[in-house]
Amino acid sequence: MLPGVPPITEDYPVFKKFLPWGPFYGVFVHKDSDEKVKTLLTQAFRKGASKPEFKKFVEDFGAIPMNVSGNEANRFLKKWQSVTTWLLHDAGATKVSPASYDIPRPK
Repeated sequence: MLPGVPPITEDYPVFKKFLPWGPFYGVFVHKDSDEKVKTLLTQAFRKGASKPEFKKFVEDFGAIPMNVSGNEANRFLKKWQSVTTWLLHDAGATKVSPASYDIPRPK
């Protein structure tokens, strides 16, 4: 996404199986929060995220809005955790395998 910058996979082809990947930002509440509270917060965030000012902020920041919640957000987080931990492990940056924490290798 950066003009003039080649994809990381040119130098590290092994990373291809882990992509797309990147930092993410979100708003979280405890999973045991009242369902009405979660619904209200989700609706409020979606309303705010639909504003042109927010969309421009996200675009200018170089991010891609996902606007996910609930089970969809949980699936994303689990995949992100898997990709991140295994990427670091396979790069030699960790001393303990993610498998030790029951984190599955990404497919």
